[in-house]
Amino acid sequence: MQITERHIDDFKAERKDVTPPLPVVLRLVPILFYCSIAGTVIFSMIFFLQFRLGIKKRDDHKAQTTSLGAQTQEAKSQRTALEAQIKKATDVKKWVANSLPLQPLLVEIVRSMSPKVSIVDLKLERALDDPSQILLAINMNTDSTKQLDLTMEKIAALNYRAFSPMREFGRGVLDYKATLVRDTRAESPDEPQPISP
Repeated sequence: MQITERHIDDFKAERKDVTPPLPVVLRLVPILFYCSIAGTVIFSMIFFLQFRLGIKKRDDHKAQTTSLGAQTQEAKSQRTALEAQIKKATDVKKWVANSLPLQPLLVEIVRSMSPKVSIVDLKLERALDDPSQILLAINMNTDSTKQLDLTMEKIAALNYRAFSPMREFGRGVLDYKATLVRDTRAESPDEPQPISP
């Protein structure tokens, strides 16, 4: 016996739907859910890569800071050494500039002596701390102090001034000591006085 389709439908009771079908907008929810999962994975990977890149940059920055600190310390030590050399060179230059030749002074002292006077001892020493000061010590056989006055006039003609003179005269022997300082007001200390013929 054949049952028709109409008779089969008769076995199913007619009933209303329990819930109405979802609206079209809510059908996008699963799509948005899967898109949010994919976005989370992508952003997590980007964050992880940026985190690794940040760690690398931090380590590079620390290494660069350490290297620059070492270079700064080396530059400071080189500058300190250079400043010490500059100071030493400046002191030497100043010493050389103030240390004029003693030959013109010695020649004038010897030429100022009269034939009756003889030099027993003559000493010219430059002060180590100030080369512009010359310690003069002269011992001569003479019967008066006129020779010493004549010699000091010749020394003054070379723009030297005597400080702290000490004179001892007795039994034909004159002992004289003084500190000679170049008078820089008359001429520059860099120009030595020429020897007169």
